[in-house]
Amino acid sequence: METPEKKEPEKKEDRRVRRTRKLLTQALTELLQKKQINEITVKELTDLADMNRGTFYLYYKDVFDMLEKIEDSMFETLDSILSLHEQEDVAAQARLILTDLFRFIEDNREMCRVLLSPHGDMNFLHRLNEVVREKCLQAWPGVRDVDDVTFEYHYNFVIFGCGGVIRAWVNRDCLEPAEQMAELADFMIRRGSLTDV
Repeated sequence: METPEKKEPEKKEDRRVRRTRKLLTQALTELLQKKQINEITVKELTDLADMNRGTFYLYYKDVFDMLEKIEDSMFETLDSILSLHEQEDVAAQARLILTDLFRFIEDNREMCRVLLSPHGDMNFLHRLNEVVREKCLQAWPGVRDVDDVTFEYHYNFVIFGCGGVIRAWVNRDCLEPAEQMAELADFMIRRGSLTDV
């Protein structure tokens, strides 16, 4: 009879690091609801998180570096979620992909809300739009029956339309289920799809 492998106890330092980063992220989220990133100082951030500045500098160079690392981590997670969908089957799985996208946003709603707000980071919205754009390009690889300019306008319609829906949903505190929002977005995208042109 095999004996079950013993799991190593989680290192206290790892838990402490995660807790510290979580507290700093919560403080940054709260501050971003009131002011632009360039108006936030390390001192007010660490005061709000109830820690000293030295602790902050163990993990980040400055507030901009912190925000960039948070966004990078979010996009790594999103990329790993969306990469589960087979490239050749993207069109057939459009609603599933949109569902995963909306679930991801729901799971990160507080940070998404501030990043998509007037005080947020336009780079975040740009990166989110690029993720949607890439999936659209995969979903309609052979649809080039229209000229390039019309094609580009269509993609922008889809990308910015999805961005608007996401922003409105996040501002409503993600009240509707992710699945319902994915169905709605899929319906709106298909109504304007180039396959109907």
